[in-house]
Amino acid sequence: MLAPAFTRKRKPVAALAADGQKTVAECEYPRTATDRRYGLMADPKRVVERHVEAFNARNADASPWSDDADLVAPNASVHGREEVLGFLGVFWDAFPDGRLETSGLLAEGSAVAAEGRFIGTHTGVMRTPAAEIAATGREVDLRWMSRYEVRGAELASEHLYFDQAELLGQLGLMPAT
Repeated sequence: MLAPAFTRKRKPVAALAADGQKTVAECEYPRTATDRRYGLMADPKRVVERHVEAFNARNADASPWSDDADLVAPNASVHGREEVLGFLGVFWDAFPDGRLETSGLLAEGSAVAAEGRFIGTHTGVMRTPAAEIAATGREVDLRWMSRYEVRGAELASEHLYFDQAELLGQLGLMPAT
């Protein structure tokens, strides 16, 4: 016989429906950090994929950035959904055919690392804090990497890394690297 410390009392289980299935509410599963009493937490990789899809569609409304999101990139640090979308808009304006391609996504908990390429043709003005760069008509194929923090079904932050010298070289604005 087991000692009392190893026995546990079970609540009576609800009777099965006629089809033998139970709803989630009827199951006796313990609460976990993912349900948080607010609903299930989205898959962090899927949230990043939604961001890439929205970026490529130039659909700011579908972009999963939170209202208090932070984005840190080379020579840029923005706070709030509108500023993040403004940063992304610089690329939408400068590269109307620009698109993100991911070659890998790794997730642990709410953190996601993504690696990929940004491909596009510089046919619009690139408005940077330092200057406006007139369209060069040149194609770019730029490697990038980001670390995202996901909160629920939204992006809370992104730390974006790319080689600015590589970008400027591909645009013909400095010697290619």
